[in-house]
Amino acid sequence: MSESHFRWVVVVAILLAGSAVYVNTCTGQWVWDDVSSVLLHKSVQAPGRLIHGDAEPSTESWLNRFTGSITQLFREDQHAFGRGQGNFYRPLVSLSFAADFAFSHRAGESVSGASPQLSPLVFHLGNIMWHILASILLFALLTRWDAPRFVRSAVPLLYVVHPLHTEAVAYISGRADMMSAVFLFAALLLATAQGDGARRWLNAVLMLLMLAAAFCSKESSVIFPLLLVVIWLVRSIPFSKDPIARRSYRSQLIPLFLSIVAVGIYLGMRATILNFAPGKAAAGSPFSHRLVETLQAFTFYVQSLFLPTHLHMEQTLADTPAWTTIAGAILLLGIVVLLFQSAQRGWKNVATGLAWFLITWLPISGLFPLNAPMAEHWMYVPMAGFWWAAAELLWIGANALQTTRPWAVPTAACVVFLLLLQFCGLTAARNQEWDRNETLFLATLRENPNSFRVQYNLAVTYQDLLKNPSAARRHYDETRRLILRAGSSDAAMSASRPDVELSLGRILLKQRNYPEAAEYFSGILNRRPQPEYGAEALFGLGKSLLALGDLGTAYSYLEQAGQMNPALTPDVQRILEGAAIE
Repeated sequence: MSESHFRWVVVVAILLAGSAVYVNTCTGQWVWDDVSSVLLHKSVQAPGRLIHGDAEPSTESWLNRFTGSITQLFREDQHAFGRGQGNFYRPLVSLSFAADFAFSHRAGESVSGASPQLSPLVFHLGNIMWHILASILLFALLTRWDAPRFVRSAVPLLYVVHPLHTEAVAYISGRADMMSAVFLFAALLLATAQGDGARRWLNAVLMLLMLAAAFCSKESSVIFPLLLVVIWLVRSIPFSKDPIARRSYRSQLIPLFLSIVAVGIYLGMRATILNFAPGKAAAGSPFSHRLVETLQAFTFYVQSLFLPTHLHMEQTLADTPAWTTIAGAILLLGIVVLLFQSAQRGWKNVATGLAWFLITWLPISGLFPLNAPMAEHWMYVPMAGFWWAAAELLWIGANALQTTRPWAVPTAACVVFLLLLQFCGLTAARNQEWDRNETLFLATLRENPNSFRVQYNLAVTYQDLLKNPSAARRHYDETRRLILRAGSSDAAMSASRPDVELSLGRILLKQRNYPEAAEYFSGILNRRPQPEYGAEALFGLGKSLLALGDLGTAYSYLEQAGQMNPALTPDVQRILEGAAIE
């Protein structure tokens, strides 16, 4: 088969495999942070609303409003309209959501509430497209670096169907990983392209554009210069005495220098004008503790690359066996040793893949403070290097045995084929867990029943979306148990206790369990809550006591609730006038 035909076959295979394994995500609903990323994000919706004539009236010209709505996406946090101001500066991700919204939205269509009319189909198709594009660019990189055909076909196919990617592909808000990978892979292609004079500088400028796009997609893209340094050292001999070779190596320093400057500018902007939540940086635990967790997480990552089972969105290191720390240290040391051995033996591709894996793993390793000890989708870029090195080693071994054992290469192909089948089945099954909030949260709790935020969000889902108060109460009870067990050691959980107990009290009121409802409301008031919680607790306690026949005390609490929160006054008045208690 000619090289051009081979390339087309692999690209078509990537396209078909990626589409087939993720086609069942197209029926998925809005889940988790999709609400803050799209459904509540006014800036994401603004361009589409203007296009469809669904925007608020204004005297400003349409063009000015449209360009202003686009530039606004580059001025704010990705979740500015949802869970609270953070430091997720990913304007290109929001811009891609804005494009999907413009294709999906129709004038007058509801995008909020328990049942938004906006279809997520285009958003899911967009995620699949970005994932396939990243896999094709990975194939282009392997081709650029003269990987064997076996490697060039196996690695992108394993990559495109691997179950660890479901958190990025099946989850609309996971798009940042794929967009960052696409722009990083494109920047690598441009940075390592051959050319002289004007072409070299054109590639450098295009590389900077791709790098800027990667920065605007995900923060971990800042690792690019270090990745470029390691690849340059592994694949070149920068200390050669040959003057022609030395000039070639010096020319490769141009993209490296430009990328370092770009990272410096980006980090400076993130520390100043793009720092949306000063003081909200992740709290750092002692380095020794982070080192232990890093090694434990490394064991999990390596295991999940080969055996991706029991995956879920709330991976933690709680109750992790001590042996995983030792295993992580052995695995990490082994990979480092293998990297140097491969470089010495001249196995440039093996060394490049291992270097890629370690360098891109570094930002998500846990050595630096993060908002979680580990996450499956963080392996989106590192995985490419790992499978590249693994496939190269498999090919080297099979090729060395081929002369004496003709079955070696077919056996290697069978190993890859069996892995592909396993990964396809696991990925398709896991996609179904991301279908809607209920299935996602239930699947997560099967693996991690002590996740506070998943228990809480499942309770809210049952209460507000599915109108199942009995199931909501069950999970609110479990959430409260986790809060009481944590005690004062977790400030965030303690702060959520009034909200959880108010929800329990409201459910008990609807179920006409007035004595128990009164106990919850009284318990909140006894802890002297903040005014907003206090008013709601007084209101709920007043209704409970009214239903129990304690009219005098009930009227007093209801009046106090109205005084503390005037917004409750109309509801208080209706109840005092004889309206039904709900």
